[in-house]
Amino acid sequence: MDSATRAGTGLDFVVEFAAAAEWFADHVARAGMRQAVPTCPDWTVLDLVVHLGNTHSWAATVVETGRAAYGLDDRPSSHKARRVAEWYLGRAEDLYSVLRDIPADKPCWNFAFGAGRVGFWQRRQTHETVMHGVDLAMATGTAERLPPHLAADGIDEALTVFLHRMHSRGYAADLTAPISLRATDVKRSWVVEPATRGDFPAQASPVESRTGERPLVPRVLVEDRPGTDAVEAPAALLLKVLWKRASPDDPGVRTTGDLERVRRFLASRLTS
Repeated sequence: MDSATRAGTGLDFVVEFAAAAEWFADHVARAGMRQAVPTCPDWTVLDLVVHLGNTHSWAATVVETGRAAYGLDDRPSSHKARRVAEWYLGRAEDLYSVLRDIPADKPCWNFAFGAGRVGFWQRRQTHETVMHGVDLAMATGTAERLPPHLAADGIDEALTVFLHRMHSRGYAADLTAPISLRATDVKRSWVVEPATRGDFPAQASPVESRTGERPLVPRVLVEDRPGTDAVEAPAALLLKVLWKRASPDDPGVRTTGDLERVRRFLASRLTS
């Protein structure tokens, strides 16, 4: 198996990143830079592109050094769409080269768990680009690029990486009973259940200073559990719900069990 492929998913994240970045650059070249991005309040398309380009440069530095790095605030010299697209593509190409050339199993810092490996960034930058592609599509009224197989892995990342990250930052999910999440078109399911005092706590966070206890990260089980409260939808839609890019009230989302309990969980700050 290629080192850039995540075991068990069949996804080569270096290839997936390249495809997502090319799609993004192509659509930026045809967008209005002053168009508002409804899913990112106060941002224009230009702001979105600058954010993603700088994120790529920051991630490339992290992967190259294996250590945390300061964020960047570079900007294109021209606001013409094609020049902005070229500026973005240069940063995406730099990151692609780094992700391609550095082995996925090389030790590297990440923002969720501290210690980790380069493969984290191959996956993370792919989903970062895909999700901001959704933002761009919504801003410009074009069709999004969110393949079901990639969306399903994005759901897994949201639940197994970002849920932990948000708890460690002090944003504990509102979860009082197990909730099942089901991606109906790819037949994948996850159960998120409240942790108990015997479980491993999140890292120190603002919650600890207020309550004297560290928040407990919910357990995520890759399985289905009949009888639990559940939310189900096609993978792309379910991923957008978790990232607040779609509403749980969308007609394609089906909730069973305690509707209010599911709504409170989905309203939590699950990602950032």
